Amino acid sequence: MGSYTPRHLKHEPNRLLSSVGRRSAAVGIGAAVVVPGLVATELASASTASASSANVVVLHSGSKGWYVKVVQKRLHIPQTSRFDARTLHAVKNFQRIKHLQRDGYVGPQTWRALGGFPTGRSTAPKSSQSTSNVVTIAKRYTGVPYVYGGSTPRGFDCSGFTAYVYKQVGHNLPRTAAAQANATRRVSSPRPGDLVFYGSPAHHVGIYVGGGNMIDSAKPGTRIHIHAIWGAHYFGRV
Repeated sequence: MGSYTPRHLKHEPNRLLSSVGRRSAAVGIGAAVVVPGLVATELASASTASASSANVVVLHSGSKGWYVKVVQKRLHIPQTSRFDARTLHAVKNFQRIKHLQRDGYVGPQTWRALGGFPTGRSTAPKSSQSTSNVVTIAKRYTGVPYVYGGSTPRGFDCSGFTAYVYKQVGHNLPRTAAAQANATRRVSSPRPGDLVFYGSPAHHVGIYVGGGNMIDSAKPGTRIHIHAIWGAHYFGRV
């Protein structure tokens, strides 16, 4: 699947370099996202700045969990662990002050401006989200259009959607359906949140929601929705 760079991230790299130049002594440079599809511009700027590579969790309105609480703490607002309207306002205001794109997303550049993505996972509380939350998270994106190579809420392809959802519960899935199939364990008794694959090697993937149904970003001209599982398929568990 092709790579895709969301419009709202295209202007961040240059701003990042000037921002990091001013703050490197205090903050240092943590590097870019591994959220699929965002690699091109993010890694390019990180390479120019001689940054090291690290995974980050991208947060946005509706996100929940420990990482949201970290952001709220750094923004000096009530720590509710929910990315609510107050948090969105605070994030956009912070992005304005730091001359970042005011999109409300806490991605690589915003994490960096906030002091870096928290990497002490071994000492941090376990995320409140688990694979049991996958279906709940996936349903938030009902209605988002299919976009080839898409990996953000502006548009997803099939594996971009599953990778984005699983990223929010702490699992870094590979970018393509075939790679995701290879990274999971086949199961014969699926449970909600498992992945549904088609083809060998897999050419399509969705998320099982229970009751013989799945949710996916199917093909051009469609939007994410829940529907009955169809045709020859198999299940994979992360």
